[in-house]
Amino acid sequence: MTSTQNTQYDKIGTKYNAIKVLPSVEPEEPSVRKALGDIEGKKCLDLACGTGKTTHLLARLGASSVLGYDISSSMVDGARSLYPVLEYPNLTFDVRDCSVPAQMQHDAQFDVVFAGWFLNYAGTESELTNMFRVIEQNLAPAGKFVGVTTNVHDLQMLQPKIDFYGLDILVLDPAYVAPDTGVEVGIKARVVVKGDTPFSFDVFQFRKEVYERCAKEAGLKLKWCELMLPDDERVEQGYWKRYIERPTFAVLEAVRG
Repeated sequence: MTSTQNTQYDKIGTKYNAIKVLPSVEPEEPSVRKALGDIEGKKCLDLACGTGKTTHLLARLGASSVLGYDISSSMVDGARSLYPVLEYPNLTFDVRDCSVPAQMQHDAQFDVVFAGWFLNYAGTESELTNMFRVIEQNLAPAGKFVGVTTNVHDLQMLQPKIDFYGLDILVLDPAYVAPDTGVEVGIKARVVVKGDTPFSFDVFQFRKEVYERCAKEAGLKLKWCELMLPDDERVEQGYWKRYIERPTFAVLEAVRG
């Protein structure tokens, strides 16, 4: 089976940082903080770390050390540039395909495994299962996984989102069939980032039951977490009304099953 993993981010590089300041992304940090809980002194692994924003967040939240991996060498170069080792000695970045369990074996396990926008690049059920296997094999016995992925709960996922808090989300394939199982699992979508440095990338948006099935096969017990909005006046002003109807992401938590 040909892998659907790719290096589309090699061409995007640090331009990806532009998405981190869009309104559509603002609810991610409070939601992730709520799901993580207290990580003071914890040893963390950040899968698909990109340019290291969440890697750095984990350290700011008190992690003793954070190891970040990404498949894209240009993204890792960007992370190393933003967080040089002399200034951030507890952050380490390297290039690794986090979807391949054999490449992701470590002598030590991690208290927290985090993956922001990683699982949504699985284009087959076997790839998604392998991603969950990477998570499971790197979790300490009492460890916890927290991840951010596409909105698996969206009953309107066949409908595009235009001018949606700084993004356009286009539906490329409204009935995406996983090539390994021949089963329709969700959609394939394109995320178009607007602004001064526009760019786009493609993702897979599988449904909730597909995630739960693949996680269970990998030995993980999965649950879905609460969406949190930024705590400011925009909540009362109704700014997030359209967003709440169809959030751009879902947060999941998993432990060994």
